[in-house]
Amino acid sequence: MSAVLAPRRLPGLRIDVAAQPALEALPRMDIAVFVGFASTGPLHLPVVIESVTQYAEVFGPDAPLAWDAERGERVFAHLGPALRAFFSNGGRRCWVIRVARTAEAVANRFAIPGVLEVGAGGYAVGAAIALARCEGSWSDALRVSCALSKQSIGVDGLMPGASPAGERYQLRTRARLRPGELLELGDPHAISAYAVVNKVRTTQSDTDGPYVVDITVCAAFDRLSAASPASWPLPASPARAEVAGHDAALASLEFSPDAELGALRLKFEEPMPPTLAPGAWARWSGGGETVWLRMDSIDVSLIDACADGPAWRELGPALPAGFGPVTQASVLTLELRVVDAAEQAFRLAGVGLTHGHPAAWWRQTTDAEHYRPRRETTPGEAPAITTAEGPRFPLAAAAPGAAQAWIPLGVEPLFGAALGPLPEGASALERDGLARFDRSLFLDPELAATGAGSLLEQADNIRFLRTSPREQLLGIHGALSVGRGGLFNEATLLAIPDAVHVGWERRDLPEPDEPKPEAGSLPAHWSRHRGACLQPSVPPKEPKPEDCATDWSDLCCPGTPAKATPASPAAEFEPDFGAFLDCATRELAKPTLFGPDVPVRAGRYRLTWSDGEPGATYVLREALRADFKDAREVFRGSGFEYVTTAQREGVYYYQVTAELGDERSEGSNAIFVVVREDEWVALPATEFAASGEAELLAVHRAALRLAAGSGELVAVLALPRHYRARDAVRYAERLRTVQAPSAGDPGTLSPGERRALSYGALYHPWIGARGAGALRVVPPDGFAAGVLAARASSRGAWIAPANEVLKDAVALTPPMHDADWPALQEVQINLVRQVPRGFLTMSADTLAHANDVDLRPINVRRLLILLRRLALRRGISYVFEPNGPQLRRAVQRGFTLLMTDLFQRGAFAGATAAESFRVVTDDTINTPRDADAGRFIVELRVAPSVPMRFLSVLLAQTGERLSVAEEL
Repeated sequence: MSAVLAPRRLPGLRIDVAAQPALEALPRMDIAVFVGFASTGPLHLPVVIESVTQYAEVFGPDAPLAWDAERGERVFAHLGPALRAFFSNGGRRCWVIRVARTAEAVANRFAIPGVLEVGAGGYAVGAAIALARCEGSWSDALRVSCALSKQSIGVDGLMPGASPAGERYQLRTRARLRPGELLELGDPHAISAYAVVNKVRTTQSDTDGPYVVDITVCAAFDRLSAASPASWPLPASPARAEVAGHDAALASLEFSPDAELGALRLKFEEPMPPTLAPGAWARWSGGGETVWLRMDSIDVSLIDACADGPAWRELGPALPAGFGPVTQASVLTLELRVVDAAEQAFRLAGVGLTHGHPAAWWRQTTDAEHYRPRRETTPGEAPAITTAEGPRFPLAAAAPGAAQAWIPLGVEPLFGAALGPLPEGASALERDGLARFDRSLFLDPELAATGAGSLLEQADNIRFLRTSPREQLLGIHGALSVGRGGLFNEATLLAIPDAVHVGWERRDLPEPDEPKPEAGSLPAHWSRHRGACLQPSVPPKEPKPEDCATDWSDLCCPGTPAKATPASPAAEFEPDFGAFLDCATRELAKPTLFGPDVPVRAGRYRLTWSDGEPGATYVLREALRADFKDAREVFRGSGFEYVTTAQREGVYYYQVTAELGDERSEGSNAIFVVVREDEWVALPATEFAASGEAELLAVHRAALRLAAGSGELVAVLALPRHYRARDAVRYAERLRTVQAPSAGDPGTLSPGERRALSYGALYHPWIGARGAGALRVVPPDGFAAGVLAARASSRGAWIAPANEVLKDAVALTPPMHDADWPALQEVQINLVRQVPRGFLTMSADTLAHANDVDLRPINVRRLLILLRRLALRRGISYVFEPNGPQLRRAVQRGFTLLMTDLFQRGAFAGATAAESFRVVTDDTINTPRDADAGRFIVELRVAPSVPMRFLSVLLAQTGERLSVAEEL
């Protein structure tokens, strides 16, 4: 074996080329926060969005708000268009905060068809209820149905278990069950019990079974049989029943005429809600027992309303005495299907019916819980960021801890009836939490009047320090808590596109006239001679009473009219039985007509009527006048419903009649349907200056205070759509006014808050934009935020965001004349203009005070925000260093490298580094008294524009605390 020796190296020098230090990655300056109105999504909770598709999945379509009678169009929320403009103009990431009044916003409730719920705290059975995943009227059109999945397993023995023996049992099976499964025992068409699997164990080392399973019976039911009506629990007297949450008086309980269904029929003594639909539950008590009836067929007549369906009697949370031997059981899971107005279906399969199931229904959380940042699991770990991962299932668990199990008692293997939301009395806008439009929609009530200097301290007290902290700030103040936390938040831009609405009020429409149709004409044969004698070819015969129901005091003969009393008046709609009539002549039962009992929007709506005459043909008439003089026939057929379409607003009157042969019934009850675009109407623009402008000023001033207090944000603001040049100048002057709080407007910025004006920029006019399938006129703040973000990510935050063509912009409104431009620029409004190459802004100014002229360019303010972030990030590394000459040299060297990097990137205007920045750590700012107090200061002097004077940023360390301040 031989060894290979490495060659010996001669003594000498080795020269390596040191790699250039990597440029320090700058903090992101392209992330924005948008605050406004949306159809869906969590309220007052920031959600990170990185595409238009993600926004639509979380926050849905643009929310309709009110009807603008002046322009003849519907007013929509501006949040969606602002997001689309942001992304189309270069934005890549933003946070969205949906705002509304949480005390008024309501989520729709849905009864799951055929499913009962067993309460967790004591035995209590009720209809299973699910919630819409978030608040608002967006879910009004949803319909939910379900189907049952059964897996049969063999069971060997069923023995009582631990106490209480009536509920706990043990069984053996070779099927591999999991804790949390729901089992069905017995015959679902007779006596059935439902049990929860608690524990599964093997009796030997063989892991493939057999298994010993501990179960708890949570409910048992007895299917009522039509063959033994004597055993039916009769309702107590007075007979009452709960029908889909509606208390109703019962008239009778009987076997349904449809024997194949084996169903019962409930008859009611009062009208039922027209929104009642098949699949809902009816419950009544009698003889100390409770019975549930699944309403498969419903007649919601004004009189003698009834419902048919199978019924079950509750037997309690235990197996009944004499429960037969159990040799088989079924493992139950549920499949839910929700269909929206566009016929898009959402399906959720394999849903567990107990809390212990791995796929339990109660894992379907609301948006508020789903998007809430998770708590820290280890010290110092930042909360997780929840991003959108696709469309969520529209429904969520109502109360996760209130139910022990769902019992699919009346669910079939195939999808059955679909149910809509339970009725709510409030209007759509009220349930959206947007009925009252004012500043409180956008501001946290505890921070609305807080000045810029103390805002952060007060916010920290609310979230962390007081006895009962509130981690979630409301409205625009939620922008203080976005991102992963740390030294600074992610966002540097703030937009409030929906703050510029003029407001709305409930629409005041006159009450429709009550329908008063004229009595229909009687069939001609009801008041004339009619019978066999009218047929000459047939020999006359002696009439018999059983052949014709008429007066036989005189026999009729050919050509001889019968003696008859005068015909009844037309108002009395019945045959004239004083005349000789055919045996088939009779009065048909008039139908009962139903329609929407609340105003509906233009489009499709459904009319239904009762079936009073089997085999009859029904004729539906529509009129625009209450007296039906302009009525026209819109439907003729054997069906019992008709979907009509209204193209415009108005009051539409309807009446239906039944025809059978040559007989015709009296007209049904006449109804009217109110069709109107919105229940709320936008306020006139002429009234905005008197009341709405003060609300907008309050929101904009609060945004400036928030941006200045955080030191990290620039508020991108817009003006109302109708503002002409004179209105815009007046508003900008009011917004930029700085005076003592006791004088003028109570919310005016104080002299100590003067610097806050440089944290905001104002844009006008509005922009006609393409997107979402239609041309929409929207505020310009979304476009401006997109340009700011694109400039920061591509070239740097220190580059002025102007002279950039706006994408997807096609028009401007209102028009601004060339003569108005100087006045608008004088008050520092960034005017959107149309030039031959497109639409763009030719200025990029903040609202800075006249005494802060160096802070007027947006890029200067953005550069200072960037320097603040860099100073905090670099300064944190020196917190625990000893305060001495070595610290001064290290700080001087570190910040010089940092500022040199920015200089090389083009952040400063000087020709050389000495003309562009200075880093000061010497005795001129760090005195012996500062050293004794444990205080160290570094001053950064930069020239972001023409270096007429330096702007200073001070980083001060006192003990373990860092602070950043800027000086002019």
